[in-house]
Amino acid sequence: MFPDSIQLLSENGRKRHANLLIIIAGADGELVREEIAAIESAMGLMMIHPNVRTELRSQFADPIDLDLLLKEMDAAELRLALKNGAIVAAVDGEYDNNEILLLKKIAATAGVSEARLKQLLNWVRNMWKLEAKGRQIVGSPMQGDDSQ
Repeated sequence: MFPDSIQLLSENGRKRHANLLIIIAGADGELVREEIAAIESAMGLMMIHPNVRTELRSQFADPIDLDLLLKEMDAAELRLALKNGAIVAAVDGEYDNNEILLLKKIAATAGVSEARLKQLLNWVRNMWKLEAKGRQIVGSPMQGDDSQ
């Protein structure tokens, strides 16, 4: 894993970040294993305390209010969450319309233009291709790699 600037967030900032990822993952109406794994990975990278992780996991079933959360987050936190949220939204293989609308709302709140959001989504697509290439190099393919 590469270092990430989410490690620089305050404890409350990391918690807000995880909350927003949970909301993004559930935007399409269902949480899949891959989305949960991506959120768990982010919580590990942020070194969120196990007790706090348990509290956050309860929000998979009952997420907190999006608008309130957006008001609590500053632009830097929102931009990091937008980047990681784009990854979480893509991890199940496609972007749902509700996920895109949510990402657009976060981008607008953070002052990120639609053109930049499109660049971000293209970056995510390219990163998936690079990951598939890495698995190909070591002979450890995954289902879906051939479509990259």
